[in-house]
Amino acid sequence: MSQAHRKNLLAIYQAAIDGVNGRVTVRRYLASRSFKTRTPYYLIGIGKAAASMAQGAFDVMGDQIEHALIITRHGYGGVFNNVSQPNSVELIEAGHPQPDQHSLMAGQRLLSRLDEAAVNAEFIFLISGGTSALVELLPESIDLIELQRINRWLLGSGLAIDDINQIRRALSLIKGGRLIPYLKGRMTLNLLMSDVPNDEPAIIGSGLLIEQSAHCPQTTIEKTPGWMRQYLDENISGSSESVSRIETTIIASASDARKAAAMAAEELGYRVYCHPRFIDGDAILAGQQLIAELNGAEAGIHIWSGETTVQLPDEPGQGGRCQHLALAAAEAMQPDSPIILLAAGTDGSDGGINQIEADAGALVDAATIRRGELEGFDLSSSLLQADAGAFLAASGDLVSTGATGANVMDLMIAYISENITPYSIELREINVRLLMKEKKLAAPVRDES
Repeated sequence: MSQAHRKNLLAIYQAAIDGVNGRVTVRRYLASRSFKTRTPYYLIGIGKAAASMAQGAFDVMGDQIEHALIITRHGYGGVFNNVSQPNSVELIEAGHPQPDQHSLMAGQRLLSRLDEAAVNAEFIFLISGGTSALVELLPESIDLIELQRINRWLLGSGLAIDDINQIRRALSLIKGGRLIPYLKGRMTLNLLMSDVPNDEPAIIGSGLLIEQSAHCPQTTIEKTPGWMRQYLDENISGSSESVSRIETTIIASASDARKAAAMAAEELGYRVYCHPRFIDGDAILAGQQLIAELNGAEAGIHIWSGETTVQLPDEPGQGGRCQHLALAAAEAMQPDSPIILLAAGTDGSDGGINQIEADAGALVDAATIRRGELEGFDLSSSLLQADAGAFLAASGDLVSTGATGANVMDLMIAYISENITPYSIELREINVRLLMKEKKLAAPVRDES
């Protein structure tokens, strides 16, 4: 019975991802609009879901798209990686979560593409999470090595996403609306897939096309190390002040994913509790608090969205925030706990610097800790060294998806046992490594693809 519920949690997770798929959501939105027949449209897709979102645009507009520039994470180019792609499509894959030379090249190419567009052109921007690392234009005082140093500190700082974005905007020549002047007043449709709390457009992708102050508040600067403050104190040139004709719309968000998950759970016969509370803060504390909350909750399926933080040691191990949260949650479970918890990113990755790219998160239960320790792993050491991924690989609880075509933050989906016989449906393309033998523990199956 436990195995069936675990499989169903994965099916519910897949349904949530399907509900916010970039191709589907962009196609649905653009199909509701009309487009001028003689106007050249330039498509700019940036983010981890950019390729999927661009597919949706081509589904509706086809040859009306004069040119498409797609900037996404290495390995996330999808159908546009095909060597037979149309000449109108230009694909750049860049570094994430750590920006690389391709990220800087993408910034330069983005400006060139906007400058090359016809005077009567209109732009369609498709922005999703990951944009902040994937495309950048820097002031002369910061080079790639220093940018990576800054980003490495930010990723391991434990700072809230608002603080991180304030810092990113202050150090960039295009973030925080500074890209707007390059549009030269041309009509622009700005479609966003939200991966931030409260779906604030100014935060999504660091607000490339949202007019705002790039000034970093002193309260945020004081949270940074001294070597970084020299850059934040500089008066970086660039302005968002320009005549702009930009229409911004959010086409997919975490709430949409939760609704899709809830519908799938109900179809499987579960009672469902969809929680609006956003799960953030330290991943270990969040995992512990979720289990404390679930210990007194009603039986059935419970669903949250969130994005936690992990303070990294000098030499972090394998894993990301969802794996970290899941392992802490498993530790908080009693040996006879009726809880099964899935914590995973909707984009198919878990945000860690050293994570295995395909690992989206983990699916844990009351036996997770025992399984990992019998394989020779120490729980306390794994959490201290941010090495939850290695522990969960040994326990057989990692969830691996690869690129999903979506990105609306993380999902936490929990099951508390109740007296029903669940339906079981196909897991489709999710590659899951589960270890569910009660006595003799086998080595987890590893995906070598």
